[in-house]
Amino acid sequence: MEVAMKREWFAAIAAVLMVLPACATDGRSQFARNERIVVDAQYVNEVNNASRLTGVNVTWVNPPTKRVPAGSNSDN
Repeated sequence: MEVAMKREWFAAIAAVLMVLPACATDGRSQFARNERIVVDAQYVNEVNNASRLTGVNVTWVNPPTKRVPAGSNSDN
């Protein structure tokens, strides 16, 4: 009976010691950037203009994006 209790305690402590490191950070966490992600309208326009000259129709499924400062009023 006493041996069974020791085994249970050992198993419980071992489980806790294996789970705790999963909560630790790797020390590389950073604050969120003060940036927004917007569609890169200049690049989209350049590609669309080039495609019109060659007779190709471009349909943007995932338009290209870029990061801009959060305080800027520019969407491109």
